[in-house]
Amino acid sequence: MAQRSNRSSRKELPRARKLSYATDRELLSCGIDPASLPYLKPKLGHRNLLLKNIKLYAANILKQSMLSIGGDVAVHRQVISGKIEHSNCILMGDLRHYRLLIEKLRLQPGLESIAETIEEQVFSDSTKLELDLCGQRYQWKHLPVIMGILNTTPDSFSDGGLFSDPEKALDHALSMEEQGAEIIDIGGESSRPGAQGIEPEEEINRVIPVIRKVAAKIKIPISIDTSKASVARAAVDAGACLINDIHALGNDPDMLSAVRDTHAGVILMHMRGTPKNMQDNTSYNDIIDEIFTFLARGIEQCLEAGIDPSSILIDPGIGFGKDLSGNLHIIKHIEDFRSLKMPVVLGHSRKSFIGAVIDTPSDKRQEGTDAVSAWAVVKGVDMLRVHDVGHTHKVRTMIRAILESL
Repeated sequence: MAQRSNRSSRKELPRARKLSYATDRELLSCGIDPASLPYLKPKLGHRNLLLKNIKLYAANILKQSMLSIGGDVAVHRQVISGKIEHSNCILMGDLRHYRLLIEKLRLQPGLESIAETIEEQVFSDSTKLELDLCGQRYQWKHLPVIMGILNTTPDSFSDGGLFSDPEKALDHALSMEEQGAEIIDIGGESSRPGAQGIEPEEEINRVIPVIRKVAAKIKIPISIDTSKASVARAAVDAGACLINDIHALGNDPDMLSAVRDTHAGVILMHMRGTPKNMQDNTSYNDIIDEIFTFLARGIEQCLEAGIDPSSILIDPGIGFGKDLSGNLHIIKHIEDFRSLKMPVVLGHSRKSFIGAVIDTPSDKRQEGTDAVSAWAVVKGVDMLRVHDVGHTHKVRTMIRAILESL
């Protein structure tokens, strides 16, 4: 027979709660002197930061610098012997350690970029987004910005054929704006796995009438989802100010100049191959590193061409040449791409990896989409590209309320 525990004989246990970061109110509740707040708060914000492929001399400086101020750095065991040329480094410390480390690194010739990267990762303000699009400055105070998807295609994976008619497309754009969309992304060519490409003329015929109607009625920016320079130029002429290119300007040799000449913003997305064959090769040695390198090259190409850095965004390309584990890994580590110092876009809405996890068809994946959206808000993603704007707006509102609560 089970014996009933004698609750009165148990030792009284202290109440405990893990604190990822203590607020001023929690510190003051301990009875501390309010004057000590500036000294205590930096010690509460512990961070672990991975820096990859750091040169030997820099790894040694990082290690010794952090040790000297009370932090630490994990480096390759051969760093001390000098038998390797590069090492990954995991920095470990609180906010006070990182601030002191940054000051030390800025005094070391050649380490300024590492100091800048550490400051961006640890201390950057991710509460607002500002972009220059076609000569106009746009500002959003609530992140992530919600981009509503408007497909004019007959064969998109989720909403193909629903908004091919310009009047229906306009009604949907107005509805998304009312629900909280802050950008409308209009596309005329399906990029679902296995999709065949179409001619520029057909794509123009699908999107330009819609863009003109939408631009005349809504107050928020319009994006054109295309990889063709002629379509991009026509779209900007019709009222778009952002070019969302799944090929990262690599499909059409005139795309780079189209972005530069129109002064439109650009979203550079990672994809292997084309929508027709992208799922033929989804194996990566290091998926985050490969995407990071690809996007870094795309950013550099844009800057060298004279494109305004405040008009460039990046997208790791969920579902484009990735399998289930790859997509989940990207989402789990989405904040790694902040090191590229460009706003990060996540396009996960209704995609097949969600269906694979929760075993649902494309029109039944709202809960999975919302779960990823919530994760993205927590991880500091700058923009979400979604079908169901109203759902995403509510998710963002709820998660931000939790994050910003006292």
